[in-house]
Amino acid sequence: MEKTFKILGALEYNKQNAYWYINGDLLTITYQSNRELSAILAVLNRQGIEIQYVQAPANDFQLPGYENLELSTQNLIADAIKYGIQFQVLDEVEQIVKLTYGSHTEYVKEGNITHFDSALSHALMENKIVTKEILNAAGIQVPSGYEFHDIRDALAHFDQLPSAFVVKPKSTNYGIGISIFKETTTQADYEQAVKIAFENDDAIIVETYAHGTEYRFYVQNEEVLAVLERFPANVVGDGIHSIKQLVAIKNTDIRRGEHHRTPLEKIKLGDVEQLTLSLQGVNENSIPKVQEQVFLRENSNVSTGGDSIDRTDQVSDYYKAVAVKVAHALDVTITGVDIIIADASQEGPYFVIEANQNPMMQMHLFPAIGQSRRVTESLIRLLFPESI
Repeated sequence: MEKTFKILGALEYNKQNAYWYINGDLLTITYQSNRELSAILAVLNRQGIEIQYVQAPANDFQLPGYENLELSTQNLIADAIKYGIQFQVLDEVEQIVKLTYGSHTEYVKEGNITHFDSALSHALMENKIVTKEILNAAGIQVPSGYEFHDIRDALAHFDQLPSAFVVKPKSTNYGIGISIFKETTTQADYEQAVKIAFENDDAIIVETYAHGTEYRFYVQNEEVLAVLERFPANVVGDGIHSIKQLVAIKNTDIRRGEHHRTPLEKIKLGDVEQLTLSLQGVNENSIPKVQEQVFLRENSNVSTGGDSIDRTDQVSDYYKAVAVKVAHALDVTITGVDIIIADASQEGPYFVIEANQNPMMQMHLFPAIGQSRRVTESLIRLLFPESI
């Protein structure tokens, strides 16, 4: 199908590709469905093309017609459209997309799982114990820890714990089931953390807590393209509202949603959050003082309601080299490396706490604070260099 519109403005990219061609002030779009047409119009609108009688998208991060996909996949499709690469969503649940440019076809799962990385590499990264062993053998600093397959063995380990430690599922992703104790805690709190971790996996890890600030390094093709400082889900008091009410207020932000379809995730008040609050001597009904910041979690994952600041230009190249070294050790082209650093502006001690087989690209596209890093476009260029 084709439809012609009158336009204002100049197209920043190609005046002609698989989806459109421009002749003077007329734009003709070729499309397969109204859903695809909405997406094409949104991509053009974000390039500064004003189209008469077409309403602009409600926000600048979602792709109209494809809002049920994860945000990384939505934006990968948007960048594919921009470069004239045809797309087909093969499975919306599994987030599998087919991309075609001429005779060249690529398949992408969940935004950045491609043929560049093997299933074995992904399995290694999913297994946190194996990841640590591989990185340690490569001379990369990782926290020490223990693995438990039986809850009774884990509970019996309490007397041997360091003063600060982390309890997490062996194969956790998105920060689920993680409890962090920055200082000496009670056996009851430790037992609760162990139970939470075992609810999310049949094996858990208890490891030394690494003091410092957590950063996410997005590595692609032997280069760090983006770095985020992440900090845990939190609220700031106003002296009037309870923590529960402050969470509800913060969750009204249009950027917060669920299932990774928005730049930030809604903050929840589950078992981990309740435990974190109790360790601070408060609960969800407590009313924080004006400007008092209360953390709902200790782990800083955006997936669990955390916030983010782009630090790509501030972080020392030394740590970027460490992140690339991690990717080499695990034999992956695309990964998100989490590093705890005392001072990211200069060379010093660090701990690599995780390498992610499916890093959330949207956190770099739309950080809570700072510059956007268009990593989805970089992936399109890696997959289809001939389209540039």
